[in-house]
Amino acid sequence: MMKIKFIMKSEPNPIVALPDYETKSQVARRLNVSRRTIDNLMRRRRLPFIKITSKIVRFPKAEVDAYLTRQFQINAIDQETR
Repeated sequence: MMKIKFIMKSEPNPIVALPDYETKSQVARRLNVSRRTIDNLMRRRRLPFIKITSKIVRFPKAEVDAYLTRQFQINAIDQETR
């Protein structure tokens, strides 16, 4: 007689989405500025970034979006007061 063993699968692990990251060129294109402007924003700590190596830098997309939102809110308020 052959024994049959049933294996019960547990609940699947929830998929955790990793944050999207962009390169310096991608961020510059999205902000419509030069890569040098991105370097200046990084140096002033205005734009959040992650330094992977001495030459490789990545920008969390959600945080860049938040930066853009803050900048547009300030500019919109500034334009209304004029």
